[in-house]
Amino acid sequence: MDRGLVRRQTMQGCTGEFVYSVAGGAAMLLQDMGEYCLVGRDRFNGKEAERSVLHAIGLNEIQLSALRAGLLVRWIGSMEIRSQNELTGFGYVKDYDAVVTVRTEAGDQRFALEYERSPKPIRFYRDIAAALGREAHVSHVLYLVSNYDLLQFISGFFRNSQCHVFFGLVKDWHAQLLEMPVSCCPGTRCIRLRETLGVGTERPELAATAR
Repeated sequence: MDRGLVRRQTMQGCTGEFVYSVAGGAAMLLQDMGEYCLVGRDRFNGKEAERSVLHAIGLNEIQLSALRAGLLVRWIGSMEIRSQNELTGFGYVKDYDAVVTVRTEAGDQRFALEYERSPKPIRFYRDIAAALGREAHVSHVLYLVSNYDLLQFISGFFRNSQCHVFFGLVKDWHAQLLEMPVSCCPGTRCIRLRETLGVGTERPELAATAR
């Protein structure tokens, strides 16, 4: 910290413990070393900084739950995703929070992860729903949200999505991981996340109807 490479913050929304993060100088050093480290200009500004830290802590806990259970094969973080999206011609349609590969009985399965602690503007979700129809790199997207009301709100925008988009509670992820219940839109039955990852081109409720 004496060299200005690490920031120590006490966030009002946390327990009062210190939170450590990479400082701007360290980010530039990592870039020079070939690491994926694109840092936004507003990362350390006021309320945005606190939201970013709380979001990062939640994502870290999501990652650790899968790692401790021996399910995690690969975790591509948001910085690497954003680097690919901004600097190459073969990016994802969105800056996902992570792209996760997990180990299942049927083999390794990959999905994009979005972690939502609070709602965003309606136009934001409409734009995402439209963009996911063009996604070529992942076929499944999992939204982990903080409460059921938020799940109902967000999932309604993806009712007609061409991509496999599923929604579940973050507390269920920590408790059940791949056995957690997820749904694809309001009014549809919940199924286990493990079952959705084995689905091909049809969404589960459509496949069930066809049978």
